Amino acid sequence: MALGTAFRAFFAAIFNRDLASKLKLVLDQPAATLALPDLSARDVATGVADPPDAGSPEKPTRKLSANDDRSDAITLLVALQREARLIDLVKENLGQYSDAQIGAAARPCLQQCAATLDRLFGLRAIESVADGQTIAVPNNASPSRYLWIGESSGDDQATNGKLVHHGWEASQVELPKWTGATVDARVIAPIQVKRI
Repeated sequence: MALGTAFRAFFAAIFNRDLASKLKLVLDQPAATLALPDLSARDVATGVADPPDAGSPEKPTRKLSANDDRSDAITLLVALQREARLIDLVKENLGQYSDAQIGAAARPCLQQCAATLDRLFGLRAIESVADGQTIAVPNNASPSRYLWIGESSGDDQATNGKLVHHGWEASQVELPKWTGATVDARVIAPIQVKRI
């Protein structure tokens, strides 16, 4: 289902700069000439490529040492699962539901995700003008802040362009500090057991 794939790609790209670059290359290609890069399922799920000599069915994983804390990526996933049940939504077998049912489930999840991200990161648009307006791009602008897209008109020194997306930036980072046991550092949601 495209919705689940979009969520997975979104969060994979947030947590892995190399994978985000690969996804950008794919998305920037015209659909008619789309050639997917060679990504294994492990690349997409974890952002870690399989080692070239991986012959065993078990994939190697990085072991947590006694000095490891929970990563910020896991902390963010914990918050999105706890407050919006995002992982439950993206891991659900969506093929068994109609588009209307998926939309009904996705709406509150996305609203709660937005509220969680705003609370943790204070998300704000980088550019305040409306999409489609002409904006001036500073000379030597950072490609992390300004990304030229589309066909070039031959003027590689252009300083004005049409705004396609206003961009996002975090005004804060307020992730909770992990205080649990190292053995639980990768737990995103606990097993829930009802007393009988």
